[in-house]
Amino acid sequence: MRYAALLLGGVLALSLSGAAVGAGQEAKDFRAGTTDVARTQKDFAGGTDEFRFAVIGDRTGKHRPGVFEDAMDKVEALRPDFVINIGDLIEGNTEDRAQLGREWDVNAAIDRLSVPFFYVPGNHDLTNEVQRSEWRKRLGADYYSFTYKGALFLVLNTEDPPQPKIARMQLFQQYGGEAMKTVFEALQGDPAKAEALFAHDPKLAELAGKIRGSENVAFSADQVKMVRDALAKTPKARWTFVLMHRPAWKMDSPAFHEIEAMLKGRPHTVLAGHYHKYAYEERGGHDYVQLGTTGGMPGGAADDPAVVDHVMWVSVADGAPRVSNLKLDGFFGKQGPSPVVKVR
Repeated sequence: MRYAALLLGGVLALSLSGAAVGAGQEAKDFRAGTTDVARTQKDFAGGTDEFRFAVIGDRTGKHRPGVFEDAMDKVEALRPDFVINIGDLIEGNTEDRAQLGREWDVNAAIDRLSVPFFYVPGNHDLTNEVQRSEWRKRLGADYYSFTYKGALFLVLNTEDPPQPKIARMQLFQQYGGEAMKTVFEALQGDPAKAEALFAHDPKLAELAGKIRGSENVAFSADQVKMVRDALAKTPKARWTFVLMHRPAWKMDSPAFHEIEAMLKGRPHTVLAGHYHKYAYEERGGHDYVQLGTTGGMPGGAADDPAVVDHVMWVSVADGAPRVSNLKLDGFFGKQGPSPVVKVR
């Protein structure tokens, strides 16, 4: 049931992993031009029951211009069946509709895709009711489900209702980006070292307390009912994918415990983000993955291999999904890894 989550270095590796997946196309799609074609007798990928999708990580927290846009172009070149994100596309933290309109110009980059893009809300996207209103007007529902080729997708909203208790932007303004970076690295590192740091620096300890206090999730009763209804309608889904922004399994959420209980007995994978650092764990024989970033502020030290801009590639055929993670700096175009020198 476990799949391998590999950080791969380039497009070629992705192509090979996709080619190796699953029982494939019918023989009628292949015609040998000569006798005794030199090939292994394996089924071709691309059968009617197979599909592949890409998952995009966090873009926010002082996002780095151009990284997300570059990712959209690279994903378009790979042409998955569809693309889905795990929240935090805009910086948010405002009730200024004009400002929100400018931030949602990120959709111009998403529109470069020739395949569908599914939106998952994050805490930056839905900091307040004004932002939720803008989300619904521009995009549609902020929690929903859909099926594709027999697989069920549950898109959850961990900000239902929005939780503006401590706006991250206000913390940036009050404590500064360097302090935020230091505390986030400490909170995701060795707990003993973090406590020693906070004991030495009361200001960082105060900031850590505010950040910890803001880390909770909210699922309305209506959202839990949506999950219950979607599961009841698809009792024989070949796989269930659960996507959300904050990794609710790391927090004390009775509503999420109820959702997990509903998932018991069916094959499923849970994907989230929020902490800007890749992490994997297995819970009850199921894969729970926290994605890194796709242009968002790094969530740790630069030399930490889990702090990475990447795209997750998921191939679904027979059995469990197969996952590969491609670092954005591992892609390069047909001209090669170095700039092309044009000879006149």
